[in-house]
Amino acid sequence: MNRVIQYPNPIVTLGAVIFLAVLGLVVFRLTSIGAKSDARKGRVITVETVTPVRQDLDTRLTYTADILPFQQVNLFSRVDGYISKIYVDKGDFVKANQVLVEIDHTDYVHAVNQARANLAAARANVTRQEATIRNTKLTLDRMQALIKDQFVSQQDVDTAQVNQDVAVAQLESLRATVKQMEVALEQAETNLGYSYIRAPFTGYVAERNLDPGAYVTSSTASTSTMSRGILTLHDIETVRTLIEVVEKDIPLVKIGQKAEIRAEAYSDRVFAGQVTRIVQALNRETRTMTVEVDLPNRNHLLKGGMFARVEVMVGMRRNALQIPIDAVTRLDTYQYVYVVRGGSAYQVPVETGSRVENLIEITKGLTGTEQVIVSGKDLVQDGTPVEAHPMERT
Repeated sequence: MNRVIQYPNPIVTLGAVIFLAVLGLVVFRLTSIGAKSDARKGRVITVETVTPVRQDLDTRLTYTADILPFQQVNLFSRVDGYISKIYVDKGDFVKANQVLVEIDHTDYVHAVNQARANLAAARANVTRQEATIRNTKLTLDRMQALIKDQFVSQQDVDTAQVNQDVAVAQLESLRATVKQMEVALEQAETNLGYSYIRAPFTGYVAERNLDPGAYVTSSTASTSTMSRGILTLHDIETVRTLIEVVEKDIPLVKIGQKAEIRAEAYSDRVFAGQVTRIVQALNRETRTMTVEVDLPNRNHLLKGGMFARVEVMVGMRRNALQIPIDAVTRLDTYQYVYVVRGGSAYQVPVETGSRVENLIEITKGLTGTEQVIVSGKDLVQDGTPVEAHPMERT
């Protein structure tokens, strides 16, 4: 009897081989991952730590602001006319009362001469009328002497009296005319003086907006106080910053408090100023109060329009606990540090206060005896084994 030998299906065989291969690979990967996890779990992270310091700390309020000139003005013409000369340009230093712009003053010179002539004529009329009064007085005196001997009638005496009264009244009118002419002359001379535009204070020319030949009017100066004038002048002998203090900090700010100003242009310098003015009202939209900080600028390093950071010293906190600001991690409103306890890192929530340079005050969360991780804090988690080394203080 013949035996039939059945061979396995090749497809089934191939599938079994593939299944066993995949299963082996999965087992190998899981074994490798477990081994790596165990190795990572046993790894010790090297970190650098500091112990918090206690020292007196200035309580500061920090703001950003623009540096403004102490005085700033747009110069307009107070008379109508064409600009005949401009003696300065942008960047020029000018002194108070220096002539900067000259308006064509031909018409104003004529007006002064006309006013002087009118005044002279009015004064001559007064002199002539004074002579007339003397004559009417003599006539009246003669009439009064002759009436005693009845050489003239009473009517003649009355007529002489009326003539004198009229002459006196005319003299008063002519004297009033003289006053009018004097005022007219003063006005003409004032207009002539206004044709020379002078610097109201010592400073620098920040802008020049017109050239000789341009026509200017006095109405522009009276209706456009915020528009561009012929020139813009800045006084930067002293500069100012305007900071907006939030409502909760208003009781802390007082006139005379010291302030430190740092400008972007001079990042390595600190300029000293003080609080000079406090606006005793809050902005209804922002609920802030404007406070002015002035600082001397005799070397003219600071310019109008520079951006600055202003710190106002509003008090001193004794024995404040401080750590390097790099040790603090922030997640939105949550702040924490890592400390080393028993060879492991642990996360501790903290609350911060004032900052001075690279140190920040810790108001809650630390006692001052902890080893706070500064370098390597991004490599650890809660419970990570660490090897702590003290960081050198600078």
